[in-house]
Amino acid sequence: MSQSNQSGQQLARDNLAKFQSWIAEREVTNDWHDYLRGDKLNRSEIAAECDFSLSVMRQNPAVKEALEALESRLTTLGLTQPLRTAPDASNEAAAASEKVIDKRIMAAKGRAEARVKALEEQNASLKAEVASLRERLRRFEHLDAHLSRTGRLLPA
Repeated sequence: MSQSNQSGQQLARDNLAKFQSWIAEREVTNDWHDYLRGDKLNRSEIAAECDFSLSVMRQNPAVKEALEALESRLTTLGLTQPLRTAPDASNEAAAASEKVIDKRIMAAKGRAEARVKALEEQNASLKAEVASLRERLRRFEHLDAHLSRTGRLLPA
């Protein structure tokens, strides 16, 4: 019978059977650590190996309950961290990563401020040069006009 012809209840039972079969395989191979992500099992990897959608893990009550029971059994066996201790470790890791991020931000800010200062100095220098060149142009235009009026201007 193809999957499209099955009822929702039959699909739910089949998905639960696939999940239970996957659990049995893991019991035999004892490779739980390959599927752990922090204190939980990697749901997307499990769904891919069981050949069903990730939404099955959330929407199928039997699979969801079996998964929660499995995770608490793995915690009891000491293969995963209990939920109450994970935040402490993650808080320390988060604090450390925040410090690293803060250092990077401060370094980038310092480089940006130095670049802004250098560009402002360059801008001021160029403005002074433009003002000087405009003054010279004004004087040469005055001389050009005078030479032109007196007839001393050489033809171009």
